Amino acid sequence: MKLIMRGDDLGFSEAVNYGILKAVKDGVITSVGLMPNMEAAVHGFELLKDADIALGQHTNICVGKPVSDPKLIPSLVDESGEFCSSKEIRARQEDTIDIKECEIEIEAQLQRFQEISGKMPDYFEGHAVFSKNFFSALDNVAKRHNLLHVNPMAPNWEEELGIHRVAMAEMDQDNKYDFKEYFDSKINEIKNNDCSLMVLHPGYLDHYILTHSSFTLVRPMECEFLCSDYIKDIIKENNIELVSFKNYRD
Repeated sequence: MKLIMRGDDLGFSEAVNYGILKAVKDGVITSVGLMPNMEAAVHGFELLKDADIALGQHTNICVGKPVSDPKLIPSLVDESGEFCSSKEIRARQEDTIDIKECEIEIEAQLQRFQEISGKMPDYFEGHAVFSKNFFSALDNVAKRHNLLHVNPMAPNWEEELGIHRVAMAEMDQDNKYDFKEYFDSKINEIKNNDCSLMVLHPGYLDHYILTHSSFTLVRPMECEFLCSDYIKDIIKENNIELVSFKNYRD
């Protein structure tokens, strides 16, 4: 059986970047999603540019400034021209994200990804916003550029790609969880599927991440566990092969 360990949010902040580097270099992360619009995106790429990972586009429409002209995407931004927060988007009674406007920003982020990395992303997906319109826009852009769209919410996604998505852990009131307990509870599920995907958010903390994300203390906790002998031994003992999205691009 195979396992993809995906680390999201490269570029969110410099501290997050260093934590992801640690989880790749000394841990078991095999695929990393870059947020092309963020100020720390170049910093994150430079840290990981020589790493043996799949580098994906973690498309972001809820933190920071857009890559495209805010005037072209009014449904995505606030009065200051920055993205509306994921919390605000989730609180809406209707999905007000305009698909065409969303495609404009996604295309701009794809171009930015190529400018930073010099290549197309190994996979393609979205950050934090669970919007049908957002997913439709991502799918449209992915098909336009023949990209591997990782969207476990889509019907038949697991069957078509052959990757089973392991549900993320349920957070407690402090947005933390026991990763050892979580991972142990998922071993049989991983063993019963040809390939499984676990989505994590390793990272360290700085002022920016503390003021712009609800995922705070859990990031260094995940980072530490992902680098532990415990998880490495469990993976080895169960004959689990760590792979990346590069194995599934074609």
